[in-house]
Order: sequence, then structure tokens, then C-alpha cells
Amino acid sequence: MKHLFGKNNKNNDIIYVECTDKDIHKIEMIKKDDSLSLFLFEKGKGVHVIGEKEYSVEARQVHIVFPGQVQQLRLPESSLFHLILISKHRYAEITGGIQIPSVVCQKYPVINISQETFSLLTRECRDIAFEIIEHSCVMQYIVDTKTKIILQSISREIRRTSGDLQIYDQHPVLFMFIVLIRKHFKDERTVNFYAGNLGITANYLNVLCKKHLKQTASAVIDKVIIPMIKKDIMTSDDLLVNIAYDYSFQNYVHFSRYFKKYVGLSPMAYRKKT
Repeated sequence: MKHLFGKNNKNNDIIYVECTDKDIHKIEMIKKDDSLSLFLFEKGKGVHVIGEKEYSVEARQVHIVFPGQVQQLRLPESSLFHLILISKHRYAEITGGIQIPSVVCQKYPVINISQETFSLLTRECRDIAFEIIEHSCVMQYIVDTKTKIILQSISREIRRTSGDLQIYDQHPVLFMFIVLIRKHFKDERTVNFYAGNLGITANYLNVLCKKHLKQTASAVIDKVIIPMIKKDIMTSDDLLVNIAYDYSFQNYVHFSRYFKKYVGLSPMAYRKKT
């Protein structure tokens, strides 16, 4: 593993390392639960577990792991990949107008990249490797800019391959619906709340979701919230009843029924399983 990240890089808000299959066990030493992780696989084969699913590793792929997601790499043969860790704070600052709903990225965390784009990505990665170690405001700006170029390039590839994003582009109301859910997921689960904030009726929001997302508005809300609850159950040592109250459930029984409806296990059984 080439430790090419600088201790002066604003508390390591952006970390870059170039890794081989022999470095997998060392990744946990630098990985942060509150960081977005970008894995750029230059060569090799294997399996990458992201969340609860297994994805095949191939050359010229980008794998996206969101903050709090469980991930594990199994690379049985010689591999080379680039890893960029971006803190949530820095990610929010540098993304600007890059509008990809994270619900889409979590649905498609593995993106096959064209040769031309992947060459650009690896070139920018290696530039970052040498610029990130210099203690300079100018270099920090350059690192942020190059990281943004990488994110924009990945954004274009996702838009090229994902039909879901075409739906969001054509119907910005649905995009804003997802944004609002991710902002209020701990406090609100009603269609009426989100429809009201969007300036439309609950019935019209439901019609849009059924027509373009093939599910009810309520199901869209739950599909965003359930992974958040699962993450908190897996990563937090807090009492389950406290997690229930944190998500604005009236009592633990209601919380348990809600969770079991979608997961098939009670919160307690799910925590023991994981």
C-alpha cells in the first residue's frame, strides 16, 4: 500500500491510497465510517460485499460505499486498485451541483467505466497522490478540484448507464422527494408531509411514484428509511428502544412491527444476526 495521503490535509478529509490485493487487511486502519469510499479497480478479480450484497470485481470498475455501509473485499488474485476516502463534510463542500440521489448510487454501487474515462480517473488519482501531501492552500484547492472532476466523471457514467437517473432528470419533483426524505427520514414517514413540502397533493405524488418508480410513495419513503435503521442497528451500541424513539416511533412495539414488515426479522433478531 502506498500511503500517499498527507497529515496536513485538513484533518484527512480526503485520503488517497493505491493498493494491491495484499493490502486489503490494512484498509480498515484508514477507513472511516463517516466517509464516502471510492474504489477504482485497475486490474484483478474477486468479490466486494457492499451492504448485504456481493458484487463481482472486474477491471475498470468504480465501487461506491456510502458512510455507515458495511463492506468487505475478497481478492484471490493479483489486483491493483485506487481508494479515495472523502469525509461527509468535505463531500458536501466540493460536490456543488453534482446531483445524483444517493438512493440511486446505493442501488447501483458498481459502475463499469469506459477505457477513456477510467484513464482520466486514474490520472487524476495519481495527481492527487502527490499534491495531497503538500501543506498549501493552493494545493488543497487543486486536490478538491481534482476530486470534484473524479466525482463528475463518475456522475456522467452513472447517468449514461442508469435509467433511474433519466427518470429523476425528467421529473425533478421525484428528485426533490428523495432529497426531502433523506433530510427528514428520522421525523417523518407520511406521504402527506412530503407532498405538502413539494406543493402537490398526496394523491399526485402517489401517481408519479407508481407511474415512474413502479411503487407507491409510501414504499419509496420506507425504502430510504429501512437501510438507515438497519445501519444504526448494526453500527450502534444504543438500546433498540432508543433507536425507535430516535426515529420518532411512539413505542418499541410499533418500531419492531414496522421493521419486521420489511426485513422479516425483529430489530433484536437482526442485531443478533449481524
